[in-house]
Amino acid sequence: MTSGFKSNTVAGFLVLALCQNVYGSHISSRDSDDDYNSEDIGKMYYVSPDKGNFFQALLFCTSAGMELATVENESETAVLNKTLEHEDKLKEGWKNGYWLSGSSLAYPETLEFYWTSTGQKMIYTNWAKSEPDNAKKEQFCVAAALIKNKIVWGDNECKNVMKYICQTKRSCCNN
Repeated sequence: MTSGFKSNTVAGFLVLALCQNVYGSHISSRDSDDDYNSEDIGKMYYVSPDKGNFFQALLFCTSAGMELATVENESETAVLNKTLEHEDKLKEGWKNGYWLSGSSLAYPETLEFYWTSTGQKMIYTNWAKSEPDNAKKEQFCVAAALIKNKIVWGDNECKNVMKYICQTKRSCCNN
């Protein structure tokens, strides 16, 4: 494994699959003030405590029985944002972002973005202003980040190392 991609986290996420929140953050209970929660969208998001490039993130989520996160509508955006807001170290800036499964790797010349976890074209988006911009002609992977006090998406170089968000479509227990 590469540095920043710890094998003990694999065990932690496998325990998550058994409904024990050992590593990462997730939202699984209904708060009366919440507009949306994980039960509303039929999936749960897990924020990795470790970092990896886009491909490591994709591999890790898959090896843990999950998928790199897809966000396909406003309800899912609300749950994802709430999950990230529960992160006690949420910091401003793209370098502090979180990988999602969006990518234009299959169509780099046209920058058509698809969800790698589902193969579906990205219809709903939450791009930051002026994104995607494909800076340096090397930004083909989608990350979410806190920019100007708002969680938005941007295209990023797939080789960059950052945290990532996995999802599961099955909730196995009520916490």
